Amino acid sequence: MKPAEIDRRVRETLTLALKKQVPPTGGFSREENPEWDSLKHVEMIFMLEDEFDVQFAEDDFPKMSSVAEIVTLVETRLEA
Repeated sequence: MKPAEIDRRVRETLTLALKKQVPPTGGFSREENPEWDSLKHVEMIFMLEDEFDVQFAEDDFPKMSSVAEIVTLVETRLEA
């Protein structure tokens, strides 16, 4: 799967999880979005695992604080 496709699907998943439109390009991070709280973070992780049919390790959870970081982790999991 190409990085652009992963990015698009991550943004769509975040939009559903956060109930807020995530822009189609540019940065989007947890730090800048107060609705991305700890409960939404866990919900988003489960949704991403379902979307991409991957499993994230607990150590990955704190690293998943922006679209770019999530895309990188999904790429890593898809390659494994």
